[in-house]
Amino acid sequence: MGIKKVVGVVFLLILAEAVVFSSVAQSALTGLDIMKKVEELPQGDDQKSTVTLILTSAQGQEKKIITSRYWKNNRGKDGFYSKTLFFTNHPPDAKGTGFLIWDYAEEGKTDGLWLYLPSLRKVSVISTRSQDDAFMGSDLTFADMGQRRLNEDTHELIGEKPCDGKACYVVESKPKETGSAYGKRIFWILKDEWRTVKIEYFDQKKDPLKVQNITWQKNGDLWVWGKAIVKNLQTGHSTVFEISDLKINNGLRDDLFTDRMLKRGEGP
Repeated sequence: MGIKKVVGVVFLLILAEAVVFSSVAQSALTGLDIMKKVEELPQGDDQKSTVTLILTSAQGQEKKIITSRYWKNNRGKDGFYSKTLFFTNHPPDAKGTGFLIWDYAEEGKTDGLWLYLPSLRKVSVISTRSQDDAFMGSDLTFADMGQRRLNEDTHELIGEKPCDGKACYVVESKPKETGSAYGKRIFWILKDEWRTVKIEYFDQKKDPLKVQNITWQKNGDLWVWGKAIVKNLQTGHSTVFEISDLKINNGLRDDLFTDRMLKRGEGP
């Protein structure tokens, strides 16, 4: 056998071994491994955007809410995953209403949530008990707006299924604590892209409660949310969250995410 053929055979053997190794590595992924990759998806240092909510009742009545959103990625520094600030711009009677979210990285620590009502000129703490209430009357709760820690749930890879014309990992996440708002959640995650495109929520009886479908947009080198549609399967109510005017890496400072700024009723 000539030297070229020998080199060719060796190359093919190495390539075949690499393919087999890659396949084994992929199949060895656990639910927790996949959720960690989802959490590690780059989102930039901070974001500014307009978030428009369209709330639709089961009878078809619509309500529009337009907000300014400021988000800072703390990446665990000083005990925070992230901080988020919302200001309501529309409707006029709610203008200046603000929400501040401190998403703690510390295990067992409940997210910090504050509400500012301009009519009362007062900042109120949203209690732990109230965190399962609807955020701005939408189909997501205050707690849903934060980032649940991975170690608060068990994560099981229950299969791979087609979605959005591609393959998705399907991961079932169940809370470890009792009294959680959900009995379980099922995440549909684009394989090898680590973007969640659907979340199914189940109540404590494990009955379907609501479903969230997520559309992503490309901003520079980053993939970020473009739109989320949440439908409550038990009430028929639905909410569309649409993100526009998105700007990434603005140099937002930590002192923006304080109750003092919340009282201003508007962003910088």
